[in-house]
Amino acid sequence: MDAFAQFLQAKYALDQRSLNPVVWRFFLNELSGRNPLEWLDVGTGTGAMLRRILQYYDHGAMHLTGLDIEFDLLDIAETEIASLLQAKGFAVENAAGRLQAERGADCIVFQPVCTPLSEFQLPPNHYDVITAHAFMDLVPLRQTLAGFHDGLKPGGLFYSTINYDGETVVFPPYPDSEFEDALLQTYDASMEARRLNGSETGGAKCGRRLYGELLNVGFEIVSYSSSDWNITPCNGVYLDDDQVVLDRLLEWVCSEGRNDPSLEREKLDRWLECRRRQRQERTLGIIVHQIDILARKRA
Repeated sequence: MDAFAQFLQAKYALDQRSLNPVVWRFFLNELSGRNPLEWLDVGTGTGAMLRRILQYYDHGAMHLTGLDIEFDLLDIAETEIASLLQAKGFAVENAAGRLQAERGADCIVFQPVCTPLSEFQLPPNHYDVITAHAFMDLVPLRQTLAGFHDGLKPGGLFYSTINYDGETVVFPPYPDSEFEDALLQTYDASMEARRLNGSETGGAKCGRRLYGELLNVGFEIVSYSSSDWNITPCNGVYLDDDQVVLDRLLEWVCSEGRNDPSLEREKLDRWLECRRRQRQERTLGIIVHQIDILARKRA
């Protein structure tokens, strides 16, 4: 398993703790009575979103399409979903490049599709649900959401979780607060500068941008609230695999800092050394502001 796949697996429990419970309950309530379900999950990765949902909602007929550009991640997703469904009493068969799981009258199909979202043709008025987990900051919002709107049936749902929204707070306070502020601004600026096929992406303020863009393309907002990561030691211990996530965040922030010539390399090295030492001492914490949103295509 490569480093990015390990990171995705490590943050599963953190994401689970962080999902906004109000938005989640609205989503589960909206699913009730929708059978069969035609479902598209974009940026599937190791299947975190689908696995999380199948833990709580696994009845009726569901056809799940998982879309990602990394075949190896989809392979992990398929293995994890098969294991989950088997543990829940489904008979699982892998045939013709897809999983089919049956348990009495319940039938769940998982179809992995390895292709960029920009090259995936969404059939019009086809899906009951489209989900995106920690993904929308990577794609052009209005263009992507307009495509989702066209691909959903009237009354169809779009549920997007863990959308970064422009604030990373690191503590305890760093002695050179001016330097750390500049470094974190560089980190956010790198997301703002990201382009996909020449178009602006959701970027560092994806969470708040989603709200307006969903309205612009014809959705109604069902629920919207924060889903912040809180990676803080409890009684001197990091929860779950938070330490793995914390290490990766420090690496990403530092990497973007090295790409900024206005930041002195010596100061950057001191910052990383200090924050790594605090992580080893289990005194380092990070809060990352994020937003969950549930929207419905107008019937």
